[in-house]
Amino acid sequence: MPQRIEISDEMKQKAWDWYAREPKRHLPEIRKLLGVSAGTFVRLRQRWGWPPRQAALAQNALSKAAKDSDGVAGLAKAATASLNDAARALAQATRVQIDALMDEQRTGRAKDHDKTARRLASLARTLAAARALLDREGSQLDEHEQSNDRPRRSIHELRDELAHYLDRVIAEEEARGRDGLLV
Repeated sequence: MPQRIEISDEMKQKAWDWYAREPKRHLPEIRKLLGVSAGTFVRLRQRWGWPPRQAALAQNALSKAAKDSDGVAGLAKAATASLNDAARALAQATRVQIDALMDEQRTGRAKDHDKTARRLASLARTLAAARALLDREGSQLDEHEQSNDRPRRSIHELRDELAHYLDRVIAEEEARGRDGLLV
């Protein structure tokens, strides 16, 4: 019979402070503080009614901005910051899923190539939407502001470019009346 884990109120409050108020603290640090595994931490968060981490951080940033003397300007700044954080998190999660799909393709575990192509197209659209949010909020340099001595592109930038290209090719194929699959 599984043993019920008991966490003191003081430890629970400290974990909540790290979870909702300290974005630089990562989940493994919080789990280590509590002395629990990842699965147990998920169950504890559900039992305690904690929202997802990004939502807790955003809520804390908004409430902190409301208390600041800036008032509405502070709220707008906090909302923009939380939107940027959410867009970055979305882009990162999408990249992880694209990596997983690419691994499936490389190792031959992907049985249904049509389904994989549709998922890849959907992920490419999601990634494009996240990048559009980031671009709109000015978190990336404008294309005209970039210098010619720009450092080499990272694998993530190349993957984003490929996803954008594949999305465009699939859309063109679908416009021609084909199923849009590249198999």
